[in-house]
Amino acid sequence: MAAYTSLLLVIALCASAVQSLRCYSCLTATKNTNCLTETNCTDGETYCETTVTSSGIDLLSYVTISKWCAVSCTPTASSFAIASTSVSCCKTDLCNYNGSASIRSSCAAIILALGSVLIILKSSVL
Repeated sequence: MAAYTSLLLVIALCASAVQSLRCYSCLTATKNTNCLTETNCTDGETYCETTVTSSGIDLLSYVTISKWCAVSCTPTASSFAIASTSVSCCKTDLCNYNGSASIRSSCAAIILALGSVLIILKSSVL
């Protein structure tokens, strides 16, 4: 009986320790600093999604940022004439601070690969 009680206690402690994903959320903010409201996602929402839309020419440009919890998310980037939209997705707490997180990690991967190629070329020349 004590074993069952201990097991139930462990299960109860683990169940209470599980927390839902937290994402920043807002709709059509014009600056990222206006889009930092923390939201607890529901059980089925496993992604933080950020959509950045921009349009205009030079000084007459307009940007909107929207963030929310999502059940599914597909990163995309599209542009047409003077407008563009990008969607970024992530899966950790408050990871959608800004919409360029996936771009930064891609740049880091490119820099790492380029550095590796340069080291290989340098060692083959010597």
